[in-house]
Amino acid sequence: MKTIKKIVITGGPCSGKSTMLNLIENTFKEKGYKVLIVSETATELIRGGISPLGGKENMFIFQDYLLNLQFKKEEVYEKAAAEMDADKIIILYDRGLLDNKAYVSKEEFEVILDRFGTTENELIDRYDLVLHLVTTANGAEEHYTLANNAARSESLDDARKLDELTMNAWVGHPRLRIFDNSTDFEGKVERVLKEIYNDLDEHMPTGTIRKYLVDVENIDIDSIINTSEKMDIVQHYLKSSNPNMERRIRQIGNGENYSYYYTEKEKVNNHRTFRREKKISDKLYLTYLSEIDNQLFTIIKTRHCFVYENQYFKLDIFNNDKKYGILEIEATDQNGTILLPDFLNIKADVTKDSMYSNYEISKRNYVGK
Repeated sequence: MKTIKKIVITGGPCSGKSTMLNLIENTFKEKGYKVLIVSETATELIRGGISPLGGKENMFIFQDYLLNLQFKKEEVYEKAAAEMDADKIIILYDRGLLDNKAYVSKEEFEVILDRFGTTENELIDRYDLVLHLVTTANGAEEHYTLANNAARSESLDDARKLDELTMNAWVGHPRLRIFDNSTDFEGKVERVLKEIYNDLDEHMPTGTIRKYLVDVENIDIDSIINTSEKMDIVQHYLKSSNPNMERRIRQIGNGENYSYYYTEKEKVNNHRTFRREKKISDKLYLTYLSEIDNQLFTIIKTRHCFVYENQYFKLDIFNNDKKYGILEIEATDQNGTILLPDFLNIKADVTKDSMYSNYEISKRNYVGK
């Protein structure tokens, strides 16, 4: 039976929406979901030259334009999802229609909705889950910045007010969830993913990743693994002025369609922790290639994602090492005991061996020690 989940990611300025969207997309694509992202309409209009600046009347007109375009975009994505040959589909909305209520008076918003022949209750019913990310201007002020969005111009106080207005716009939705800055961003990500797993009625991984060295020499992986997802990954490490900051770009695809990502990780207490990731254009990806760190080898690998005994595994086969691959599983509460695939020749548990991280492999250009 086909299931289509409609999830809104919203929040105040500089709340981590863009990074969160990318992480959700990557996480659930690897789980076998088809993930569609409806981009933020306001930013599209502003970057395209249609601006709300110039007074209250202009904001009212801008919201009318915005809803007009957003209704059409959502209709296209939902129609496409219904017609796709996929059983598990997630539509992620970078802001939903009710976000626009935060920018005009209640009376003005009712006038706009009347033009489209709809009501607030009907807008609420369009989405299964609404996840509000609180702005870093409230509780993580040191991370608030205007640098990563040309359409953003709010001060700290303005960001806090807009965050509250946006949050209140969704009050009444039965599945509104709010994620504050009481943890670091990794904690925020974990809480968001847990909420989505719950909504999908799936078990949330514990975050404990187990890694195994696998002998893949002289075997045909495609013939022995019934993959739910297979992807080619090219990963370049970039120069960094900060010795504790790891910078990388990745190309991920299946031979026809490719996505591109920029990621930063910071080394703290001898452990690399995630800092930020964003989806980038193919043009920006090509620009970043000029910053490649030539002291490190490019990681080129094929990732096979599959389920064995109700456990979700990822097997990476590296182009520069035809003998060994790396098998990973992120354990869930039900995976206290891991049942390893009996059709793979597993040589060793390398979970605690940093030599098998991608970064370390890029230093020596082969997997096995």
